[in-house]
Amino acid sequence: MDVTVLGPQRRTTATRTAVAELIPTGSVATVNAGWRERESADTELGEVLGGRMVNLRLYQRWQELVNEDPDYAAAERGLTELLEEQQTVYAQRLFHAVAAIEEVNRRDKMSTVRAAAVADGIRALRALDTWHLAEVASSRHRFYAETSIGDRESVRRHRLELAELVHDSAGLVIAGGHVGVLLHLLHVFGLVTMIKEPVITWSAGAMALSDRVVLFGTHRPAGRRLPEVWAEGLGVFPGALVFPHPRHRLPMHDPYQLALLARRFKSWSCLLFDDGARVDLTGSWPPPVGARWLTRDGAVWARTEDHIVEERAGVPFDESGHPARRPIDADVVTARTA
Repeated sequence: MDVTVLGPQRRTTATRTAVAELIPTGSVATVNAGWRERESADTELGEVLGGRMVNLRLYQRWQELVNEDPDYAAAERGLTELLEEQQTVYAQRLFHAVAAIEEVNRRDKMSTVRAAAVADGIRALRALDTWHLAEVASSRHRFYAETSIGDRESVRRHRLELAELVHDSAGLVIAGGHVGVLLHLLHVFGLVTMIKEPVITWSAGAMALSDRVVLFGTHRPAGRRLPEVWAEGLGVFPGALVFPHPRHRLPMHDPYQLALLARRFKSWSCLLFDDGARVDLTGSWPPPVGARWLTRDGAVWARTEDHIVEERAGVPFDESGHPARRPIDADVVTARTA
């Protein structure tokens, strides 16, 4: 499925332009459940969509479910507590795995040995990510089974209403916000079976539509939050992972960290979306005009109208042809506290 992914929408020009081009007439089905309690504060978004917005109100619908059904509400609380504990335990293991890789990567002896150890450490990271995603998926599927989510009359009623609204619309817009809430509600209300082209999305919306949701944090004086896999995404556009706000949320100054990120997720293109970006994803390679991505040496490349250019250099190589060791004074790894 072709999807248009935009950069963060602090300024709405890109959204207005994309909607006018891709959905010139008809109603625009809209999901902004990631805004949570602010979902109904959609006046500006409605204006950007040309007064044609049909807000699907997923968050409001979900609040109705939990308010009307105590058993379902209790199951939701239980799932939230379980997922939070699973994420915390995974993050602890991730911290130690990455710390070991970085300690090895600082050694200045026998680059061949160092490179082999780092490569094996990255394979261990991938295995840890895969294990965590399987555990999380099992928890979610058990929740769906125990609550009989698809057979509950209240949920079925909402799903039927939503299917009709999406069917009658000329396109779909999925905004950002809290990606965990957004992804959960897309599952609860079965939106994955309703999505149709054209689709315009940004930030958390784009993350939820990708193959995997990867959480990543801001710079901190004491160190950094490591990228953590959160859940399998909807897989609407396979082969790419979305990283919004990279200038503020990724260590763009450090090719070693970027290389680790790209090598860890080597099966996907790690796409960077700053303000003003627009990429029409079609599943082809190289990425379309406007795309910026990480390579496995930590470099940043970009596709222009005429060329593919390197914007930032990656990790240098030593005289033996292996990636140079990480500087001793580079940023330290810190465990997250929440």
